[in-house]
Amino acid sequence: MRRKFKLFPIILLLILITGCSSTETNLPDSSEATMNQQVMQEVEKLSEEPKTEDEAEEAASETVDAAQQDEADADIKKVEVSFDYTRMSTHASNQIAVWVEDESGRLIKTIYVSDFTAARRGYENREDALNHWVLAAHPAVLSDEEIDAISSATPQAGSQSFEWNLNDEVGNRVPDGRYFIKLEGTLYWSSNVLYMGEIVLPGTVPGELDIQIGRSEPENTENVNMIQNVRMTAYDRD
Repeated sequence: MRRKFKLFPIILLLILITGCSSTETNLPDSSEATMNQQVMQEVEKLSEEPKTEDEAEEAASETVDAAQQDEADADIKKVEVSFDYTRMSTHASNQIAVWVEDESGRLIKTIYVSDFTAARRGYENREDALNHWVLAAHPAVLSDEEIDAISSATPQAGSQSFEWNLNDEVGNRVPDGRYFIKLEGTLYWSSNVLYMGEIVLPGTVPGELDIQIGRSEPENTENVNMIQNVRMTAYDRD
């Protein structure tokens, strides 16, 4: 039924063409030819068949592919972890670690860990020191050289910043997948705080990441200001 109605404007235009050729006008021959050509173009447009369902799906797929390509072109190159650090005067505090895990919980790279916990093997005598990092990194199986490569002295008070360039421990670029950037602080004995951000490669766009925060002893307020204003930011440039 719809097909019949669609033919009506085509028939009307054909009548107009016929009328134009049989009626005297004051238009020059070139103007009449141009008008006829325009009318025929309109007829051709009206007579085109609509897109089939398969063609429509193909067009939609091409649009999605283009959007995904744009997203891939904006893929990130690094993640920065920054925070304000206040050095505490109490014993069994001031321990910090920054590292990356994959979605299975496997350690990808330790970016920084405090010297006492790692290089001086403090985790052996103080089991609460950075226990999340210890569980992921298995420092007991690392050589002294491997530990020295990832540990440094406790930072001075002030703004701190650490970067992950999307490489693993041996310098290879990590494959596509889901990764978790973690920052842990031992505030006071068994009181620990853990900050975690997530990225997906490809897919994560540049900008600040959402951060989840966990406390082992939420009711313990000792040294809660040791780590503040934590930010994890993804960049599309090195």
